[in-house]
Amino acid sequence: LTFPRPRPTRTMDADAAATGAAYDDPNYPSYDEDESLFALFLREHTILTSATAADHDDSDADDDDFLLEPTSEGKTLLRRVPCYVPHLQRIRDRRPYYGVDGLDGKRTYLIEVPLSELAAWDANRGAELAARATSNAMRYHELFCRVIDSVLESMTASSSAGGGGGGRNAANDASANNADGGARDSVDVLLEQRRAQQDLRREQQQNAARAEGSEDVNGPLGGGGLENDPAVAEGGNNAAGNNGGATEDLPPLLMRRYELRILPSRRPGTFPPFDAKYRDAASSPYANNSSSKLESSTSADPALDGVSLRRIRSRALGHLVTLRGMIVRSSDVKPACTVATYTCDACGCEIYQVVSQKREFTPQRLCPNGECRRQSKNGDTLHLQTRGSKFVKFQELKLQELPGQVPMGHVPRSMGVHCRGELTRLCSPGDVVTIDGVFLPQRVAEGGYRAMKAGLVATTFLEAQNIVVHKKSYDESGANDPHMTDEERAKLEERIREIARGDDPVGALSSAIAPEIFGHEDVKRALLLQLVGGCTRKLPDGMRIRGDVNVCLMGDPGVAKSQLLKHVASIAPRGVYTT
Repeated sequence: LTFPRPRPTRTMDADAAATGAAYDDPNYPSYDEDESLFALFLREHTILTSATAADHDDSDADDDDFLLEPTSEGKTLLRRVPCYVPHLQRIRDRRPYYGVDGLDGKRTYLIEVPLSELAAWDANRGAELAARATSNAMRYHELFCRVIDSVLESMTASSSAGGGGGGRNAANDASANNADGGARDSVDVLLEQRRAQQDLRREQQQNAARAEGSEDVNGPLGGGGLENDPAVAEGGNNAAGNNGGATEDLPPLLMRRYELRILPSRRPGTFPPFDAKYRDAASSPYANNSSSKLESSTSADPALDGVSLRRIRSRALGHLVTLRGMIVRSSDVKPACTVATYTCDACGCEIYQVVSQKREFTPQRLCPNGECRRQSKNGDTLHLQTRGSKFVKFQELKLQELPGQVPMGHVPRSMGVHCRGELTRLCSPGDVVTIDGVFLPQRVAEGGYRAMKAGLVATTFLEAQNIVVHKKSYDESGANDPHMTDEERAKLEERIREIARGDDPVGALSSAIAPEIFGHEDVKRALLLQLVGGCTRKLPDGMRIRGDVNVCLMGDPGVAKSQLLKHVASIAPRGVYTT
């Protein structure tokens, strides 16, 4: 993380220190003010959507009643709607989205915070908050999550079945809400039971303290919560070492049902509510209208398209950066523990330990409760409960520089990328991607011989916030493209039938390969056969012959060998040109 520079040393009187007066350093960010500002942004920010005829069927009604934007004659009718309030209400009601690519029927909710929306909401305060979030991304990621948690906690569950989803599949939304009742699931029931057990345990401790005549009616835990225990609050050491921030209170991370993504400037959001936002060239704060989830070509903005790994320096630590490269390796998707839950055999209470953003952690052995440590003989009373812990999907990618980004005579650089939640399984080795993420340092190992050998040396990685895939897979190419309209799909199929009924289908297709290069008909036919591939054969004796076609081009310099290969690599969905 990048932290702001230390405050200058100043003296404060006793009254100012007692009231908690803050320093008036203008260069030091006020996180309390930023929390209030972001909460105001969630309540007030609005976006433009295309208004239907049903929204304005009453000619006598005023446009202000429908929040309609003034437009010229013949232009698209626009309506200004709240941005985050309906989306947060949908999360509070536990109503999934239907008909939304990537979220269809899932209980996982995504909240995107494009920094361009902050600047569009308030050119002064919003732009300054966006700049601070860019330079200290992980700190403001947690700050935004706290604000969203407080907003969701203040909301009440509604029984209506409408809203959200970008206006898609309202019947599915209504039926799902009627079936679920916006109802609770097993996690809600478990959290209620945990809260009830904590309240009962605290009441018993208070009654026991009153019966003994103790002045501290809250018992040895101080207020019934471990957050007031100095050993826990200060991270002090007990008989077995540091308790690692274990607490009896439910951590907010355990109860979050959403994933927050901070998108850099000019990067548009693609999930609700931004999937229904109207963007045009005149009023859009974004560089282009391409999707940030999947696009087939690069954008015209170099900053939005990403930079090479060589341009990322130490001053970018903790910043939100955009990198462009090729995926050369991807790991399997595995569960990563973010909150570890323990059960005490002596007192029966549950202890929680937040272990997110850590590769290794030491499980707790001692209960923070002083009574348990005094009554137990060996002191090891905590046991890790897997069913009560929280896990998220985790995948590690290896991003490498593109061949065109590597200077002559240099070795391509690579960097690890950590993907969590719905960012997993979005790309495969060989894909050219642009990744928005936070550039962070990482210890070689948390402990053991590797950590002792590494010393103070650390590695770097990228905590992914958004992934842009520049090449489509085979399943999404051609007629299977989800962004293709029915009319375009019909024209494509008709064109395919027309070529298939022709006299020389192979010649017609091969002539479309690098048409700017004259001649080389045989070479183009060979490259076309390589693109199509052969048929895998299995002989009677069990021998298997692969259907892959290999081509070796040999010729004099300047006969367009490289240009032909570059064109073939641009056509193939999984093709990567190397030299």
